Amino acid sequence: MKVLRDLEIDINEDIFISGLSSSSKLVEKDQCFIALQGLRSHGIDYIDEAIANGASCILHNKKDYYEQNKIPCFFVEDLFERQKEIYLNFYNIREKNLKFLIFTGTNGKTSTAFFSYQILLKTNKDAVLAGTLGLESRTRFKRTRNTTPNLFELFEFISKEKYEDDLFICIEASSHGLDQNRLIGIGAETRAILNIEQDHLDFHKSIKNYIGSKLKILDFSSHNKPILNGDCETSASLIDNELVKHDIWIVSSSNKKADYFYSINETNKDGCDFKLITNKKCMDLKVRFFQKHNVCNLVFSIACLDQLEKNIFFDRELIKSIDLPAGRAKLISKNNKNILVDYAHNLGGIKAIVNSVSNIYDDLIIVYGCGGERDSSEREKIMKFVCTNSRKVIFTSDNSRNESFQSILDDSRKDQEYSNLIVESDRKRAIKSGLEVIKEDEILLILGKGHEEFQEINGTKIPFNDQRVVEKML
Repeated sequence: MKVLRDLEIDINEDIFISGLSSSSKLVEKDQCFIALQGLRSHGIDYIDEAIANGASCILHNKKDYYEQNKIPCFFVEDLFERQKEIYLNFYNIREKNLKFLIFTGTNGKTSTAFFSYQILLKTNKDAVLAGTLGLESRTRFKRTRNTTPNLFELFEFISKEKYEDDLFICIEASSHGLDQNRLIGIGAETRAILNIEQDHLDFHKSIKNYIGSKLKILDFSSHNKPILNGDCETSASLIDNELVKHDIWIVSSSNKKADYFYSINETNKDGCDFKLITNKKCMDLKVRFFQKHNVCNLVFSIACLDQLEKNIFFDRELIKSIDLPAGRAKLISKNNKNILVDYAHNLGGIKAIVNSVSNIYDDLIIVYGCGGERDSSEREKIMKFVCTNSRKVIFTSDNSRNESFQSILDDSRKDQEYSNLIVESDRKRAIKSGLEVIKEDEILLILGKGHEEFQEINGTKIPFNDQRVVEKML
């Protein structure tokens, strides 16, 4: 089989391979199972499951494994590094036609990638979106487990796309995905660090490690400059120090000398007017959303796309038609009630959405919780911020996973007394309580889950979607 011959493996067997799979659970008849090291175990530990599901052969990189199976197993020492080569060859994908746009940051990855994907489609480009919302193209959609897919998931999806010229792939690169090199071997047409704030310390253990994972985006080969946020304190520090050796572009709303400078003129419930200035253009633009952080995300998207084809994406009507992705600042107005559903779940994201709505509505009610078995160091800070900046806070369950609701609450409250705090563990009842107390000139923020279709509690995924719950109650 070609995929094996290209790896220069000395084999005598005429092995039929119907496809590839990097998951033993998803192996189908006559597929080649690619066994690699995962976060907690090696794929070779699941070889029996792969064989039971019909695998015709195994590729692996575990040195101390000795074949004891009925199907051929081939050791490839640099298998992890050669994944892209394998998938391109097997699926007969034209690498020169693939244009990768890679976005990382603590917040804003989903929106920026989605904006870029949306603009590309609206300008008649072939494009794929890869991120929190799944894998998506003009005609297809596939739900994925991780924000950043592994190479197998990505190239399998790409292999089924029809494109005559270039195919643009807009990727959210999470800190986990970058740390685990899920995009190894990928060259980036353009790449951006949107912002860096504390997050995921349960995984990275320190802010230094977390920042280090984000900076891996600079290692992706590219003939274009990386784009950074001049208004982000951490990014600004990096620009002044560690990144001086890099030629970069800067997005900013405070530094008029930035490569992409924008200023907000007016915001209201119907949208936002802003001015965008580059070294060649000055344009007055309007969008249908009012969140200032999403304007920043859009400017990042425009900057990245501008590296591809100069000026083609500076169209007023095009920019005005841009929508937010699912579960991001979804505004519902009905029966004299204003509700906004958003995915914001860390301190930076929550601050951004709260500050945006505070400029438009008289006051706000917040329904939120904190995810279990995740970075707990921010819980107290989030509680203090929301209780200080809203009329009423209803603390409820999020994805508690295997952590108790009481433990999450105790970490958040830290024996502090908040007169405007209500505790309601049942998320549906918490939302109902919010709808009952909200006034006409206020807004109810339901934060943390956004587009998600379930709650994960005690190892069980329970169907739940904030937006649909709200719509049924109104």
